[in-house]
Amino acid sequence: MSQIAEFFRPKLPMLRLFAGSISSLAVGVVAQAVAFVLLARSLGAAQFGELTTISAVTALANTWCGFGPGEALRRIVSRDSARYAEALGHTVLMILITGAVLTVLVVAGMLFAPTIDRGNPTIWLQILLLLVPVNVAFPSFFNLVENIFLARGDFKTANLVNGGTGVARALAALVACGFFGVTSLQSWAVWWTGIHVAIGLICLAMIWRFGPPRWRVLRREVSLGGSLALSSFLITLRHSVDVLVLSAITTPDFVGVYGAGRRLIGAALVVPGAFDRVIYGKLAVAGRDGPLASLALATKYLPYSIGISAATSVCLFLIAPYMSFVFGHAFVAASDVVRALAWTVIPTAIQFLAFDALNAAEHHKISTIVSGATNAVGAMMVVLLGTTYGTSGIYAALYFSDVSRGGGLWLALSLSARRQRHVAAY
Repeated sequence: MSQIAEFFRPKLPMLRLFAGSISSLAVGVVAQAVAFVLLARSLGAAQFGELTTISAVTALANTWCGFGPGEALRRIVSRDSARYAEALGHTVLMILITGAVLTVLVVAGMLFAPTIDRGNPTIWLQILLLLVPVNVAFPSFFNLVENIFLARGDFKTANLVNGGTGVARALAALVACGFFGVTSLQSWAVWWTGIHVAIGLICLAMIWRFGPPRWRVLRREVSLGGSLALSSFLITLRHSVDVLVLSAITTPDFVGVYGAGRRLIGAALVVPGAFDRVIYGKLAVAGRDGPLASLALATKYLPYSIGISAATSVCLFLIAPYMSFVFGHAFVAASDVVRALAWTVIPTAIQFLAFDALNAAEHHKISTIVSGATNAVGAMMVVLLGTTYGTSGIYAALYFSDVSRGGGLWLALSLSARRQRHVAAY
């Protein structure tokens, strides 16, 4: 017993940070789920469908907003806190510039979407002008604020920003729908914009004491961030392909059941995500010396990542039969979806670690090429196997995609480290 205590004692600080990180991310996920349920009941199927469409398109656009501003600031400041002002100035400028461009493109592209036939074009334009900039730019700013505190080692405040944002959104939905009787998408857009502006002002007040930004664009970070944004875009796009294929080959009822199962799997990914969130600062410091150092540190953390993700998969498999108690009797079949996909958490956690290690060593282009190629191949496999073999083919393609992406990223990290070793020896 004393040996076990001695083993865990030096790891207690990390375990506390990990537990706090999981808690904040889980609070955000649960709050988001509560908000969606409230809105679905209040807005009705048609208007909630329009909101879902806007959310999906703006989620893809958000992957480009700021070119990974949170990662850039945390990596720079973790290595040299004196560079905070220029890192902040660069990231804020990138959010403003890309956010404005993306907002114009998305509003123009969605203005003539089929959903416009359901209502007044003027009202639809007002909805877009309220929801699009908020959904595109504000999440990047909130992520930036969270990473400012993470870079300073203030995990409690970072967790507060992360979890508090989700809770504030859920409370806004509760007050708007439950107390003010909001039943139109136009009215909800005003509430949604207002709560995000309020959260943004609070976040601005929280970081004000750290000093003003130095307004300049760091050219090197633009290319690195562009690579990271492309990779995030392809990941988000790949995660939508299975639903699109199912919509073409099966009934809408099963698509809903499958979506509920996938939502639970996505919620479970906060566990390995929380672990990476805690250790990324150390990876960034190690990555200053190149991929050789980041590979060594990532290899050290790999057993912990596998253990945490394996435990998460087991929990998913065990709780799957009880999904109908939460989602209703119509979602009984969702337990089969969860049991089939529960083990994807393990290869996903493994690829998270290698992806972060490459980015920490500023090998963003390599991680983007490998991640993008494997995601593209995975998406094609989902389409091919899904249309040929149905749901079983989709399950096989998803496992193939996750395993190949993880293997490719670890291979790229190992080859980059070997190249650095050879160059140093030469």
